Order: sequence, then C-alpha cells, then structure tokens
Amino acid sequence: MHIDNMNDQNIYAVDLRCYECPQLFVQFKWQLKTHKDHADVIRFSYDKQQDLSDVVRYLENSKMNFSVKSDGKINFIEVHSTDV
Repeated sequence: MHIDNMNDQNIYAVDLRCYECPQLFVQFKWQLKTHKDHADVIRFSYDKQQDLSDVVRYLENSKMNFSVKSDGKINFIEVHSTDV
C-alpha cells in the first residue's frame, strides 16, 4: 500500500487480492475511512474471481464517485476520496 502521484493526484493504492469475504469488505471499509483525508483517489486492486458485490453496493448506496478499471492484468476500483 502506497501513495503515487499521477496527473497531480495523490493516489493511495490498496491491494485487496489476498482477502476473501468478509475480511475483504472489512479491509476495504477500514482503508477507505483511514485514507480518505490523505489521498485524492484510493485505488483498490482485486482479482476477477473475487466477489466485490458488497463493495460495489456499499459505494453505490453511499453515492460515492467511483470507477471500475482494468489494466489487462489487475482490476481496480478507484474511489475519489473527496466524495467519501
């Protein structure tokens, strides 16, 4: 987990690939809460086979600005922390 500067944005990267539910969701919420004030974007990486339906539902219900992306190898959910 680290902070990158890309396009003048502080991006905090969190790797969720080693977690399974319910630890995955708990880790997601904890990282979101902990780093919302320190980064512009919090980028959560995950594997395709992981079930992130709880994470997506939480983000949608909270009306947060997020996007789901892939670089071909790793999948990401990016949350704009200004909306957290």
